[in-house]
Amino acid sequence: MLQKILQRLRAHGLRLRGVRFESVPSLAGARPFIVNHGTLSLGSGVALRSFRSPISIHVALGGKLHIGTGAFVNDGVSIFCAQQVDIGPHTKIGNGVTIYDTDFHPATPEDKTAPRPVTIGRNVWIGARAMVLAGSRIGDHSVIAAGSIVRGDVPARSIAAGTPAQVVRTFECADDWVRP
Repeated sequence: MLQKILQRLRAHGLRLRGVRFESVPSLAGARPFIVNHGTLSLGSGVALRSFRSPISIHVALGGKLHIGTGAFVNDGVSIFCAQQVDIGPHTKIGNGVTIYDTDFHPATPEDKTAPRPVTIGRNVWIGARAMVLAGSRIGDHSVIAAGSIVRGDVPARSIAAGTPAQVVRTFECADDWVRP
């Protein structure tokens, strides 16, 4: 009985923030900090866990953030969506990961800052404290090593590491494989 009441309260709180969801996400620990001025949608079975540090999700006016079915978001993850961020189903996002689709401000007077979409494929594993920067695309089943900075494309079924992240290995797996 108490579980159902908590689930309804959780659903109500998310709806108040304009979050669309297929099923109420699993929340463990502190509630995520959500600012939603655009479109934020969650697939079924999404799990958000934040015992040590809160998850922060900000969707700017006109931004579209989608977190796919069965995705897992861990402690201290920060996502900022100015235009579009797509996170595929069954993706696992480690502690302290940051995902931004904008540079926020120019580095020099000549630079222009325009948001560039971020696409993260299905069944991707992003290690602790990695950064995924504007315009990045990570292919299905790929692994981003802890502490790496992704800027650009990481092909499917690759392991990428470093600053900037470079492919260090590729592997084979079935299309329907999901990490345990």
